[in-house]
Amino acid sequence: MCALVELRRFILAKCSPEEQHEIRGYIAEHLQVLASAFHVPPETITTALDAVKDDSSFAVRMLETIRRTGALHRERRRANRARKAQACAEIIGAEAQWDGEKMSVDILALLSLALTCRRDLLIFSGEGFSVGVYQSALFDLAKLKKKDLTAFVNGDGLQIRWSSGGLNLRPQSDPKAASVVVALPVASVVVAA
Repeated sequence: MCALVELRRFILAKCSPEEQHEIRGYIAEHLQVLASAFHVPPETITTALDAVKDDSSFAVRMLETIRRTGALHRERRRANRARKAQACAEIIGAEAQWDGEKMSVDILALLSLALTCRRDLLIFSGEGFSVGVYQSALFDLAKLKKKDLTAFVNGDGLQIRWSSGGLNLRPQSDPKAASVVVALPVASVVVAA
């Protein structure tokens, strides 16, 4: 991605008609690195160099290609981050423990492994309830780097505690928000003999 950022900067620096021809030279000089950054064979770039003769049109086309490639890179990173966060959330959920009517969860692990984006929801799905909380408050809490955190979740939301205070996150709902789901285990029932 760095090579594309540098190419974009170079193109924008050479926006005057007298300098735009230098863009082709820059691309030819950095062909292998740019081909790798665009995830295409070098021949694809040389074909584009030959196909568009007007330097101004070529510069506009390259900027648009850089923009699209950047969007694809960001989407791949987002999807990879979401996959990893969901896998961690599944493990954290499986290790959660019921304590009466509430479920104790490893909040430190959630803060370090299961967050994806401030506007996404972290959904705790348990027996008889589903609680979603925006991750923005959790990102802010993670920045504080507190180590004495404990947390539990129930139908009222996610309650986080530390030695000098706490935070109660009430259930939120947003069908458009991306989410990471923490599936909580079913409470086991002990039957007296």
